[in-house]
Amino acid sequence: APHVATEDVRLGETLVRAGQVVVPLIDAANRDPGMFDEPGRFDPAREANPHLAFGHGRHFCPGAHLARAEIHVGLRALLGRFPGLALAVPAEELVWRRGMFIRGLRELPVRW
Repeated sequence: APHVATEDVRLGETLVRAGQVVVPLIDAANRDPGMFDEPGRFDPAREANPHLAFGHGRHFCPGAHLARAEIHVGLRALLGRFPGLALAVPAEELVWRRGMFIRGLRELPVRW
C-alpha cells in the first residue's frame, strides 16, 4: 500500500520529500543478510529473530498469537503421531513460491 511522507526523511542515500508517495516492498524484509545469518535458510529456532511477518504497531495481526499457538500445537501433534516423518527429497530440491506477499513451498513431499 502506498504511503505519503509527512516530512522530509532520508532513506539510505535517497531523500524522500514531504508529500511524496512511497510504496514499501517488504519481500526481502525477513531475509535481510544484514539482520539474519543465512537469511534464506528456514530455522524456527533462530534466536535473534526481529521478523516482520505479523507486522508491528497498528499493522500487527490480531490473530498472530493464535496462529503461533496453532502451529506449535499442530506440529507437536503431527510429529508425536508420526515420529519418523521426514523429507522425501533433499531440501535443495524443494520448490518455493516467490511473490510479493506470499512465500511458501509449492509442495512438501514427506515420508514416514
